[in-house]
Amino acid sequence: MKAFLHVIVLLVLASGCTSKTVDDKRQLKVIVAKYNHALIEAYKNQFYDPLRDVAGKKEVDKVGTIIMSYLQGNEIMESELISIDFRKIEKENDSATVRTSERWKYRWVHYKTNEEVNPVKEIGYELLYHLSKKEGKWRVERVEEVT
Repeated sequence: MKAFLHVIVLLVLASGCTSKTVDDKRQLKVIVAKYNHALIEAYKNQFYDPLRDVAGKKEVDKVGTIIMSYLQGNEIMESELISIDFRKIEKENDSATVRTSERWKYRWVHYKTNEEVNPVKEIGYELLYHLSKKEGKWRVERVEEVT
């Protein structure tokens, strides 16, 4: 949550720029930040509305399938975004890619007892977010890990 707020503050500070390109990049960063916040909520509480607001149907369905597999094992995943570094943003018309370097912390707990079933793990990723703009709104359509 702290990293999400940090990203939003930085984006607000950068919003003083008037360049269309800077504004587009700021919008894309905000959508990625909102996506990650919504993802945390979906995994922890199985609440999908925020995710549906920022992600395409296929991406929401993919996340739902992963969450259901955890629930079948009586587990839920609690996660925390430790850091995010926006490495590269490319936009062409109504599609864009955002490459990030991220550090996450994960904890799995029993669904009913909330007891920890696996120790906390910290993992780093290089991710590529594929976004599209439909009806004036950016959405994350797919996320892939890159090396």
